[in-house]
Amino acid sequence: MAYASVVSLAQTLEQLSTRILGLFSDPKIQSLAASLDYFKAFLDDSSKSSYYHQENIKDLVGKFRDALNEAENIIELKICEIHQRGNEDLVGSLVPVVQKIELLREELVLSLETCTSHDHDIEPAEDHFEARLGSPSRPSFNANLENDVVGLDDDLEKVIERLLGYSSEREVVAITGMGGIGKTTLAKKAYDYPRVRSRFDVHAWVTVSREYGMRRLLLSLVRCIPGMTTDKLVEKTEDQLAESLYRKLKDRRYLIVIDDIWSTKVWDDVTRCFPDDDNGSRIILTSRLKDVAAYANPDSPLHEMRVLSLDDSWKLLSIKVFGVNDLCPSELEDIGKQIAERCGGLPLAILVVAGHLSKISRRRESWIIVAKTVNSVVANDPDKCLGVLGMSYNYLSNHLKPCFLSMGAFPEDFEIKARTLIQVWVAEGFLKAERVKSLEKVAEECLEDLISRNLIMIRKRRFNGEIRSCGMHDLLRDLSLREAQKEKFLHVTSTRYVSNFLAQRNEGRGFSFLSNISLNDSSELSSHVTRLMFFWGKLLISAPPHRQISLFASFKHIRVLAIFSHMFPAFPAEITQLTHLRYLWIQSNGGLPASVSHLYNLQTLVFQQPELYYMHKTLILPRDMWNMTQLRRLRLLSGNYLSKPKRSTTTDDVLGLSNLEELSHLCFSSCTEEVFSCLPNIRKLSILDAASDDASEYLKNLVHLEKLETLKCICYGQKRLNLSNWCASLTSVKRLVLSGCLLLSEDMASLAALPNLEVLKLRDNEFEGCAWTLSDEDEFSQLKFLLLSEPRLVNWEAGSVNFPNLQKLVLRKCIRLEEIPLDIGEICTLEMIELICCSSSAQNSASEIREEQESMGNSCLDICVYADDDESSSLFDFWRAVLD
Repeated sequence: MAYASVVSLAQTLEQLSTRILGLFSDPKIQSLAASLDYFKAFLDDSSKSSYYHQENIKDLVGKFRDALNEAENIIELKICEIHQRGNEDLVGSLVPVVQKIELLREELVLSLETCTSHDHDIEPAEDHFEARLGSPSRPSFNANLENDVVGLDDDLEKVIERLLGYSSEREVVAITGMGGIGKTTLAKKAYDYPRVRSRFDVHAWVTVSREYGMRRLLLSLVRCIPGMTTDKLVEKTEDQLAESLYRKLKDRRYLIVIDDIWSTKVWDDVTRCFPDDDNGSRIILTSRLKDVAAYANPDSPLHEMRVLSLDDSWKLLSIKVFGVNDLCPSELEDIGKQIAERCGGLPLAILVVAGHLSKISRRRESWIIVAKTVNSVVANDPDKCLGVLGMSYNYLSNHLKPCFLSMGAFPEDFEIKARTLIQVWVAEGFLKAERVKSLEKVAEECLEDLISRNLIMIRKRRFNGEIRSCGMHDLLRDLSLREAQKEKFLHVTSTRYVSNFLAQRNEGRGFSFLSNISLNDSSELSSHVTRLMFFWGKLLISAPPHRQISLFASFKHIRVLAIFSHMFPAFPAEITQLTHLRYLWIQSNGGLPASVSHLYNLQTLVFQQPELYYMHKTLILPRDMWNMTQLRRLRLLSGNYLSKPKRSTTTDDVLGLSNLEELSHLCFSSCTEEVFSCLPNIRKLSILDAASDDASEYLKNLVHLEKLETLKCICYGQKRLNLSNWCASLTSVKRLVLSGCLLLSEDMASLAALPNLEVLKLRDNEFEGCAWTLSDEDEFSQLKFLLLSEPRLVNWEAGSVNFPNLQKLVLRKCIRLEEIPLDIGEICTLEMIELICCSSSAQNSASEIREEQESMGNSCLDICVYADDDESSSLFDFWRAVLD
């Protein structure tokens, strides 16, 4: 993608200017910078013009992109040489490619002059691009399909009737229809319907998608079942997992949703796990393929979803553009109905078009243009929907297109953590920096913009409304993959033999391998363009020892490398030579070598070492890591020991990780003044085994972390943390997680005194005397979210005075808790009380709170009670939960 190449090269030049003073005073560098400005302005303008689609212009854009990539490769290599040996002749190396770019720029200007002879609206002058910036887009009304169900009332009633029917036989309710018609939305509404929830003992939801693995599918299902021990599941075979699932479902009335099934083989593989005990169990199955949906139970009728009527289509479009309470202006109503009609009754197409309409001016002329673009391509063929969805992509501003295209690197139906996505976007280098905003903030705004356009779906939000995870509809992912391949931006494959695949596509900027791959002799492979590689499966190495893992060394300019599922016996030395890496995710049973410090551009390191984690052992971090000054996030699975800082060999100054903002599972003995004083910008810190005998003396040093906002203390064996000795220093902390601790009344009083604490999560803690009694003086003045998970707690005495600003209370597996304090219901800010697998007495007290509040006219308090822990079951959730 040309725009990504422009922004990436501009960032690289900016990085180089910090190493070479007066860089932009050189005429050749000035010429290169001017060409970048011109080309960026051209791309910004051409996205609104027709001439960009002319073949000669598109050919020039491709050549321009390749030349910019070549220039960036030269600069990055020189940066390495400067880092290793001092100043190098950069300008001399750039002369040929700068001359090539100058010639391409002249050719582009001449081509535009030719175009303007036929189109007087296009001006070839350079300053023209700055003059046609346009007005900022208005804030749009945004809502997800699941929040405003239109036209599904009859469907929902029929599905619920079958789920609650009197038949005692196990029944499969198969929902079928074209992609984007709302099958998953309908299944989710039925699954969450209160009467349906209360009827079944066990609830489980699994999304299959096209690239499915039987083992992963079974793991996802088993993890939904209460009482299963998660850490032992990964050791079981497929047959053992299937048997475990069968035994857990035996003699229990269950509701299972199998979403997005593409093959009859999936049903053949999984059906043996579902016992038929003649107790009214139900299975909901969704599929685009009618024969697959009918295969599961040929004797039961299919629930076939139809496209929306014109009235429902217009109603949905109107709600999404104007909101529930506002009406469409009369001058737009007739053209709006035409737009709705041309979406072919497909809810997904309506949502995407509504997302676009909400971004443009509410003028009749603007809507007429949209009406002409949206034609009847979606009438009956789901594949043609890409024509409609492509409209939304084509209308995206250039800075959003690479963000949208990069979503295709994740597997279908994958739940993507928002912060992971943001970190990858930043690391790839296609985001344009703004003076008053960090790149992370720019990425966050891009994500929110794509969500507001209904191109990305929110999967989960945090209690405060922040996006926790997101995903993409199948059709939109298909669109992103098609466009990404066309732009040579991203190639996604399930092929096993990567050498041939890569050799045929060595100009790709990114690669994502969805399945296990075979690594043979790849020493001859090389690409100067590739910046991202995702590996979702295992690496099957068949090459001789001296050729192994040479694949990674072949892509010297790579910035993002994530090997999610393969376990290396030792950290690959070749990876430490990839000096342009900014994001690395890797698993190894070996430690981190000292040579990892050669990755001086690294911003995020996610390193998982399960062997140490399960054995409660500590990873010794190499002292040379203090040289990694660009590091922002160090996320480690096991406990880790960080030695005292090094001194610079040239200035004798103490080295510090001034950019580090996140550090996970730090050993308590590393919590020294020397260490913390050299981590001035830490905002998120987790400490493992913090409750050792002398831990409180170390934890007093947290006072040196003045910007700390999130703190997690994870202990073994319910030892006391002595919070009163050091907790008062946490004046900046907003989010606190305590796990495995012994909590005394004075400890809880110390927590209540924290002035900025908004989120408190207490997991697997023991309360002194199994009681938590709060006095009127114990006021959590800013607390908005409170979680009590698996506490050793029987009696809880508290009132509204203790939590004056609480918004959400979550009680998970409080099996010994006798009751929720009734006065909790008096908190005027409280919006929800959620109970998951709690004692019947706690549930009864929740009901009393509900009845009391309703009798007082308070209908704003929502109380949800769940009999099982229905946590997410998406792929890779085990590791992601551990590292959260």
